[in-house]
Amino acid sequence: MTSPGKSLRMNRIFDTDDGHAVVVAADPGMMSGPTSHVISLRSIVRRVIEAGADAVLLGPGQAVRLAEHFAAPQAPALIIRADWTNGPRLAILGEQRFQPTYDLKLEMACGASDALRLGASAVAAYYMAGYNDRFERDNIRSLASLAGECRRVGLPCIIEPIAAGAAAVSGAAAEALITAARVAAELGADALKIPYTGDKESFRTLVRVASIPVLVLGGAKFEDEKDALSMAAEAMAAGAAGVVFGRNVTLSDDPARMVRKLIEIVHSESG
Repeated sequence: MTSPGKSLRMNRIFDTDDGHAVVVAADPGMMSGPTSHVISLRSIVRRVIEAGADAVLLGPGQAVRLAEHFAAPQAPALIIRADWTNGPRLAILGEQRFQPTYDLKLEMACGASDALRLGASAVAAYYMAGYNDRFERDNIRSLASLAGECRRVGLPCIIEPIAAGAAAVSGAAAEALITAARVAAELGADALKIPYTGDKESFRTLVRVASIPVLVLGGAKFEDEKDALSMAAEAMAAGAAGVVFGRNVTLSDDPARMVRKLIEIVHSESG
């Protein structure tokens, strides 16, 4: 049975009317370094909050520095990035895929109890599925520990499966993500943050297999924002519970406008 505290925190992220959420991922500084949208993060966070984002994903350090943005009664939920990876620096052509020969690293950076002290409504952590057996074993061990701590303290755990290794470069990413989605749910994830599989049919299968709320991530910056919005709409039509968009919001010429467009898609009657 879900604890009352966990249910209350889930309801801060997911709208209680439709069960959907628009989340802005503003944690790139942990993985990508001081890019333009990282340097301007305070201004960007303020604008996406004013636009009505349901939640914002931050690293633990930025959660401390930007705490005032989450203090108001109508402020969005705060999600804390619980781990670090060098993966974004190893991505192929900006896609969420990683060569099996790359030396992928992953380390926990914040536990559930620490996240609660920061005011978090949830934590998010990676699951690099299929990179190699030893890496995946250690990744699973860390996720199981995090999920267990989340259960003990009543904090939702969002797991982010990413297809890695041979499956990611052999055209089998969709199948790998579907399998990883179920593994994450079995580990104790309360929701998923996961890439779009490329088509409605396979994503609909992923949503059904996961059996927990699925948030589609935005991934690499689309050249045309219409393509990003179209992907979000397809995912919602296939059963997604919402989106977690990072670069397609934070690198937008107008992050607030992009959030409002996502809200129209995610919280529409047809969504």
